[in-house]
Amino acid sequence: MTNAATALIKTTLLSVAAFLLLAAPVSAGSQNKPKAVSLDYCADQFLLSLADREQIMALSRDAVESHSFYRDKAQGLPLFRATSEEVLHMSPDIVMRSWGGLDMLPLLARTDILVMSARYGTGPEVLYENMRLFGAALAQTDRAETMVGTHQVRWTALKAGASAGSPKLRAVYIAPGGVTAGADTFVNDIIKMAGLASVTEEFGLTGWQTLPLESLIQNPPDIIIGSFFNQKNIHVSNWSLTRHNRIRQMIDHIPTIMVPGRYLSCNGIFSVDAAEYIQDELQRILTGKTDGDRP
Repeated sequence: MTNAATALIKTTLLSVAAFLLLAAPVSAGSQNKPKAVSLDYCADQFLLSLADREQIMALSRDAVESHSFYRDKAQGLPLFRATSEEVLHMSPDIVMRSWGGLDMLPLLARTDILVMSARYGTGPEVLYENMRLFGAALAQTDRAETMVGTHQVRWTALKAGASAGSPKLRAVYIAPGGVTAGADTFVNDIIKMAGLASVTEEFGLTGWQTLPLESLIQNPPDIIIGSFFNQKNIHVSNWSLTRHNRIRQMIDHIPTIMVPGRYLSCNGIFSVDAAEYIQDELQRILTGKTDGDRP
């Protein structure tokens, strides 16, 4: 078995152990909550949403960027490059990660630092599991349960609204790189929760896929959902389908909702905010409101 595989197994077992040991409520008088760092901007969102400010030793540099939902909370907190050297020097109680830091897992497995990795997947149940896992590790179980409960209430209300009413408008998601969100992606789930029908599901697409240009031309959507087009750090290749004349024409002539990147950067507890944002913008389009009518 490789060192990397051994490290992954060890960190998984440690994560389970942490959940079991820390799931019990922490006494109100406890002042010794564990301190943590996060290695990527999706992990940043979990840490910022759950931890007390004093528990946060460092966040990734992306925590204060426009695609970070909790960027305001991150202001004034330490940022770092999330290297193994920095982590070892800081010696946190917990390292939180989503997709970042894979290469340092073998090294961290030889330390006493607890590595907590978010479970990969889509849908609210995966999100709730991650919130509870990180909440337990941070001794913030009550806060995690409160946030999960609030999300469940809002998500259920959205789901009820999406199931009612007239036939749904058909929507497709377009990202700057010329990709779209098919079934089994959190973005596709959000679009459906906003009360729209998924064009990519209609086309039989699963996961993140290249835009089906020919299919879109033959059967264009009623609504386009876009995001990240105004983000400076995203390079759009000259060969990207979003530069194709027909796609540009669609964006110009089909009602388009541009969603701020902070809503769609990760499958976070703010996914319900994303669905509500799309729903609100859709109502503005349907009622003919302009930017001047925005509250």
